[in-house]
Amino acid sequence: MRVSQRGKRFVVIDDFLDEAKLAAARDMLARPGFAEVESVISPEEDGVAFRAKGIQFRDELSAAGVGGRPGHYEELVRIVHREREFYGEWRADWNRIAFTCWKYPAGSRLGWHNDAGLGRRGEFILFLHESWRPSWGGELMLLDVDPEELTGVEAGSGTPVARMEAFLDACPVSPVAIAPKPNRLVLVKAETVHQIHRVDETAGDALRCTLTGFVSQDVRDPNAPSARERMAEALGVL
Repeated sequence: MRVSQRGKRFVVIDDFLDEAKLAAARDMLARPGFAEVESVISPEEDGVAFRAKGIQFRDELSAAGVGGRPGHYEELVRIVHREREFYGEWRADWNRIAFTCWKYPAGSRLGWHNDAGLGRRGEFILFLHESWRPSWGGELMLLDVDPEELTGVEAGSGTPVARMEAFLDACPVSPVAIAPKPNRLVLVKAETVHQIHRVDETAGDALRCTLTGFVSQDVRDPNAPSARERMAEALGVL
């Protein structure tokens, strides 16, 4: 495990899991239960992805990890506790980690958005595919600049996608591209503008596979809109 890159709003950790824990994490990809889902950003342009049923850990978390759970989850919980600059303190700033496995086939992407709201402090992406050629795309692209530094940048009008693209056109900062290297973990602060670059058709049957999670303070309201409605709204807000 080694930190290979660190920016204002992201950290890249390579060789994150040892062989046994990485194999156990990859075993999840072969399990049944992945469902085809449309993008909440732009179904027409992004294409479909495949999502497994997620799991969540809440208040039983401890500073030492979750204990008794699979090793790859424990390692992720430990890194969240360690990166206080990103996620803050457990209990005071967050009390929940949600995990979901995703598969992106050739031709798919997830358009520009941020993950503001819903009590989120940040997210992480662990790449689980066994191999990946640089020409296959699928990079995580992000703006490594704090939101307050972007005050005054014109966001445009129209659909969320149009607003975000106008914002990017006006932004003086160029995005950072992080290649989806196997066994690479990327930590990202909430409200960071980012996208999943389209997986190139030359990837063929290869899938961009990740274990992705959100770190958040549980702010659920029984009278609030559905999770999908809230996510769609949050993703469209700069």
